[in-house]
Amino acid sequence: MSILIKEVELNGVATDIYIENKYIKQIGANLPVTADTVIDGRRKAVIPGFVNTHGHAAMTLFRGFGDDMPLMPWLEEKIWPNEAKLTKEDVYWGAKLACLEMIKSGTTTFFDMYHK
Repeated sequence: MSILIKEVELNGVATDIYIENKYIKQIGANLPVTADTVIDGRRKAVIPGFVNTHGHAAMTLFRGFGDDMPLMPWLEEKIWPNEAKLTKEDVYWGAKLACLEMIKSGTTTFFDMYHK
C-alpha cells in the first residue's frame, strides 16, 4: 500500500510526501511517483506528533461530570467517590476511549498517571 500526500505545507513550503507501507520514502516538491491513494494536502500542515506528558486516560468516563465546580469540591464530591466504584474493566474501556481520541488528535505518545 502506498500513499501520496500532495502539496501539504512543510516549513511554509508546499511539499509532497510519499509513504510505502508504514514508512515515509520520499519528501519533496512535485514527486514523480504514483500511489494507491492520493491525498490532497492543500490547506493542511505537517507537524510532529503530540506528546501528552500527564494524563488520566480512564477519566474520559467522567468528562462533563461536575465540570462547572471548583477543583477541590469537584474532586471530593464527584470524582473520588465515583472513581472508587470503577472496576478494572471500566478503567480498561475508559483508557481505550482516551487512546482513540489521542490517535484522532495526533497524539503519538502519552504518560498516564492512573492508579487502577
